[in-house]
Amino acid sequence: MNYLFQKKKIYLYLITPPNLLKKELLLDNYLIVLNKVLKTKKIKFLQLRLKNKSEKKIIKVSKKINILCKKYNTLFFINDYVSEKILKFCDGIHLGQKDLSKKKINLIHKKKKYLGITCHNSKKLVLKAMQYKPNYVSFGSFFNTKTKKIKFLAKNKNINWFKNNFSIPCAAIGGININNCKKILKTECNLFAICSGIWNFDKGPVNAVNKFYKILKEKK
Repeated sequence: MNYLFQKKKIYLYLITPPNLLKKELLLDNYLIVLNKVLKTKKIKFLQLRLKNKSEKKIIKVSKKINILCKKYNTLFFINDYVSEKILKFCDGIHLGQKDLSKKKINLIHKKKKYLGITCHNSKKLVLKAMQYKPNYVSFGSFFNTKTKKIKFLAKNKNINWFKNNFSIPCAAIGGININNCKKILKTECNLFAICSGIWNFDKGPVNAVNKFYKILKEKK
């Protein structure tokens, strides 16, 4: 992935909403909205985050989302799930600390897929992650969020330390929205991983993407 990053450029990394596949957000309805969002061509990375689903369900969803991602030149990541069948329908995998295993990582590298690893707010976890040769690491949560339970709060100093010591990209995640993202812009963060800040934006996700993109572009 690293060769895809232009120096000093910042990318939007969109995460699927937590209510995906629930009654209020069925897959077909979501794909209509996702198509409009990706059509802006301002989302460089998309991550499918679904918990406690069967491999069959993950593959079904991934197939359809991957088609849209290919259409709009968006790299598609899947959170945590790793198997030979699943890896056919994505560009990379993002692993949380509880999901790290040499078996999974070896398979990801074998299939030449990109790898992202969660490091929360810990130097120790970064050093551990770097042994697995990730394409990027993520820090968070930076702000309060309802998307997931917050156990760790990250700060700008985590990104600053990382960028001073390592050359690969890093992502910021957790509660990032239009109003607070400029705080992280003070760092050399490469990826802004956003979920509710886009999907729950009062003027709709497409407007949110356009506003985020404008803010991030202004830093250049």
